[in-house]
Amino acid sequence: MLKDGGAAILLKASAVNFGLLSSDEQLAIIGSFAQMLNSLSFAIQIVIISKRLDISAYISLLDKELALQTNPLLAEAMVRYRQFVQSLIKENEVLDKSFYIAIPVSRLELSVGVLRGEELLKKAKLKILPRRDQIARQLNRIGLKVTQLDDNELLK
Repeated sequence: MLKDGGAAILLKASAVNFGLLSSDEQLAIIGSFAQMLNSLSFAIQIVIISKRLDISAYISLLDKELALQTNPLLAEAMVRYRQFVQSLIKENEVLDKSFYIAIPVSRLELSVGVLRGEELLKKAKLKILPRRDQIARQLNRIGLKVTQLDDNELLK
C-alpha cells in the first residue's frame, strides 16, 4: 500500500543478451514486447538500474588459483584467460543491470474514501494481481523470468 492511498506491486525481470540473438530473434522479441505494451489497459513503470561491477575479487581468485596450478598447460591457459578478462575490463565498462516493473493501482480505483484496512488491501489485491499475472505471462512468452519482490527485496 502507498502513502497516497494507492497500491503497487514490483516485479523483477530477468534479462536477455540481445546482442547474441539473430536479427530474426531480435525482431521477434521486439514485436512481442511491443504487443505486450499495446495490450495493456493500465499504466506500468519500467525501471532499469545499472551498477558498475568490481571484479577485482575475481582477478584475485584467478591469481590464487594460478599459484596453485601444477599443470603448465592449464597455468598458461589461466594466464591468457586472466589477461583476456583484464583487457575486457579496460576496453569496456562491465555493468550489472537489474530490470523492474512497477504496477500501480490508483487510490481512485480502490475507493480509498470508502474502504479501510483489510478491505482496502483485499480490493487492491483483487485489482493488481491479475495485472501482475498478465505481465508475467506475456514476458514469459518472450523468454523472461518474472518474480514478485517480497518485503525484504523491496527494502533493498
